[in-house]
Amino acid sequence: MKKKAFLSKVSGSVLALLLLTCNLVTAAPAEKHSYLVGLMPGASSKALSAPGIEMKEQWDNLGAMRIEASANAAQGLAHNPNVSYVEEDRVVHATSATGTSYTDGDLTWGLQAVNAQQAWNLGASGQTIKVCVLDTGIDYNHPEFNRNGTSVIKASKNFVKDKHRDATDGYGHGTHVAGTIVGQTANSGSRIGAAPNVDLFVARVLGDDGSGATSGIINGLNWCQQNGAKIASLSLGSSQGSKTEQKAFDQAYQNGMLSIAASGNDSGPIGYPAKYSSVVAVGAVDSNFNLASFSNYGAEQEVVAPGVGTLSSVPRGKGKKTSASENGTVYSSHELEYSGLGNVSGPLVDCGLADSTTSCANKPASGAWIALINRGSIAFSDKILNVTAQGASAAIITNNDSVNADDPGSFTLGSAGNWIPAISVSYNGGVSIRAGGLGSANVTVSAWDYSYFEGTSMATPHVSAVAALAWSANPKLTNVDIRSILKKSAKDLGTAGWDSSFGYGIVQADAAVKLANPNIAVKTAKAN
Repeated sequence: MKKKAFLSKVSGSVLALLLLTCNLVTAAPAEKHSYLVGLMPGASSKALSAPGIEMKEQWDNLGAMRIEASANAAQGLAHNPNVSYVEEDRVVHATSATGTSYTDGDLTWGLQAVNAQQAWNLGASGQTIKVCVLDTGIDYNHPEFNRNGTSVIKASKNFVKDKHRDATDGYGHGTHVAGTIVGQTANSGSRIGAAPNVDLFVARVLGDDGSGATSGIINGLNWCQQNGAKIASLSLGSSQGSKTEQKAFDQAYQNGMLSIAASGNDSGPIGYPAKYSSVVAVGAVDSNFNLASFSNYGAEQEVVAPGVGTLSSVPRGKGKKTSASENGTVYSSHELEYSGLGNVSGPLVDCGLADSTTSCANKPASGAWIALINRGSIAFSDKILNVTAQGASAAIITNNDSVNADDPGSFTLGSAGNWIPAISVSYNGGVSIRAGGLGSANVTVSAWDYSYFEGTSMATPHVSAVAALAWSANPKLTNVDIRSILKKSAKDLGTAGWDSSFGYGIVQADAAVKLANPNIAVKTAKAN
């Protein structure tokens, strides 16, 4: 974040005139920013009182406080003997993006990969465990959060300084994360919740743009502890650490909470808070159990979990569901971000790269038709504008990624607009469509209460849920015990033993439950 200090400048002649006339000159107030200040042991916040500094909130348990001050005033505090450090109240972000759809069964592929059903069969479903999700909030009335007529959300609070009165999700990320942990139904076509019987607590620490402040994370974490949460799930992060935040997570760990956080999506070093030693760092894998191309990795990587093509809940009506077929053959597809809604049937017309408004040479003279477009050369938005100008009612873009030949891709039109329904299919899908000549096709993009996301944000709730399953099998265990169990029960991936890409491996719910309570496994084995 760039800081701007506005300094009034007065010319010498004008200053002289003002002095001669004894007029008062008042400098324009400097822009204020939010800072976190650590106090020396025994120091009082009163010692920080100075012109230009506003005390906003204090964390006695951390020996720290938040102030608003100009950059100069904040820098001046560094020389105060009562101050141990001054740091910016840095910005943190959600760590996900719209993802490619996967073929799921009765359970999402992620729940299958972590053996959630096997853990349920052992009698562990997260019962009695309180899980706190620190994210963008939640859609309170989504059916995934209704258990037998009662909400699974036991408490919620907004920690973002905006106009939200509660923790309503205006972004979608938090609802998706929460659904992966505690989703109740199979309304999407698959069960999405790995620990359906946990009690959910929601701290809204990220705003409607997916970003928030360090101070909000700290306040949310403290609130989670006050409500007795055993697990804090954080699908968010920053490339920059914070001394104040680290103290908050260290203290939460000492107090018995297990914090689990996303490693980040930069294909680089582990981000924060995942990098703190008191936090479990989670990387993401795809359905082939390869490290996701975006996943961060490093010495702090502890475990990995499914984070690509993750189906879960989003605020009602905010997701999109697609279908694509040609001559009766259905192809895996994904909507372009910001695509319009609609159900269009008609002949397919080859528009090549759609790099001009004359690219669809064989379009019909009348009626609805669907543009078939090759990926490449120009922006997706320009392609769609070009075919729309030629009269296309919908569009299919064929991916040019022959390495991941069955991946429809995840593309965007850049911004909201009056777009026609636009989807993408895989490289192999495009080859197949063209192989027999272009026939009649159908493209459907409809509103949905679910969506596919990808990111270490999606891997994190899988791990949080597995931790809850293990803990519910033996509530007497400590957070240190559960952390050790996650590592010991993980299925090794990559280089034998721990490695910087996969950590100890992909979490396994049934193995974790058996380690947490061997007796429960023995009883079930006899019953079978």
